[in-house]
Amino acid sequence: MAIHTSRRAALGLMGAALPVAASRAQSAFPERPITVIVPFAPGGSPDIAARLMAPRMAELLGRPVNVDNRPGAGSTIGSRAVMQAQPDGHTIMMAPISFLTAPLTMDPPPFDTSASFRVISHIATVPYILVVRNDFPARDMAEFHHYVAANPGRLNYGSSGNGTPLHLGGEMYRMMTGADIVHVAYRGSGPAIAALMGGQVQMVFADLPGAGAQMRAGTIRPLASLVQSRIPGYPDVPTMAESDQRLAEYEVYTWVMLVAPKATPDAVVNRLNEVALAAARAPEIAPRLAELGFAPIHSNPADGDAFLAREQAKWGALIRSAGIRSTF
Repeated sequence: MAIHTSRRAALGLMGAALPVAASRAQSAFPERPITVIVPFAPGGSPDIAARLMAPRMAELLGRPVNVDNRPGAGSTIGSRAVMQAQPDGHTIMMAPISFLTAPLTMDPPPFDTSASFRVISHIATVPYILVVRNDFPARDMAEFHHYVAANPGRLNYGSSGNGTPLHLGGEMYRMMTGADIVHVAYRGSGPAIAALMGGQVQMVFADLPGAGAQMRAGTIRPLASLVQSRIPGYPDVPTMAESDQRLAEYEVYTWVMLVAPKATPDAVVNRLNEVALAAARAPEIAPRLAELGFAPIHSNPADGDAFLAREQAKWGALIRSAGIRSTF
């Protein structure tokens, strides 16, 4: 009887130790530096958000947080790097909407985004705009539509890459108006804006944070907002939808969210969510994000996952109905 009691006591002690060990393992995160992959070249919305938030996240986590740009193939190179990483929270991604849309334009899709990733937090939404150089002949959208129609096949538009919403924005404009404009893909909105300034393209469908610096410098100018309402910081810039009745349903936007491989444990995801939101809400960071055009969302992981699934269904249906395909 004493032996049985001793065994029960030992088993009880072992059982009690298991939660303690698990707690210690969770509290040990992170064990090494965190890498935040950005699937585009420097200068666009995900890069800006990651670089603004990383120093504060590092302070809160007690480990370095390094931003690593992995551009190419419409964001799928960076996405694959995160998918193939150990699902332990040490390799995550600041993902724009392109990590969802680009695979949907490929036949067959290389991966199912919502099945391959889990959301740490949907950080913010970001409006898109149509920008041109200051010397572009059209001064407003009425003149723009006329100029494009009068120059079929002679105007190029730049985007952040094949399969990105900036590419889709140009294709939607082309399909809705019958415009004959030529797509030129770059490895991010930063290189696309540089090409616009250099005269390699005549227009860019751009994200507001990526184009903002050159707009403020006066080297490029916005012609239209690509979302359904005017942008608060640019109330005099009309929407694409209000510029022409053919474009009444036109809307293109992006967002940024921190994501991790699907098998990343809940405790790690929740810790990263806590740290990411603290960074995004920090008094030295939140006003800067707002100034650049980021509209805060700050979701929890479950709401982020649900939003990602809805977005995949929405954009998948649009891409299929429009017959948009990308090759890389």
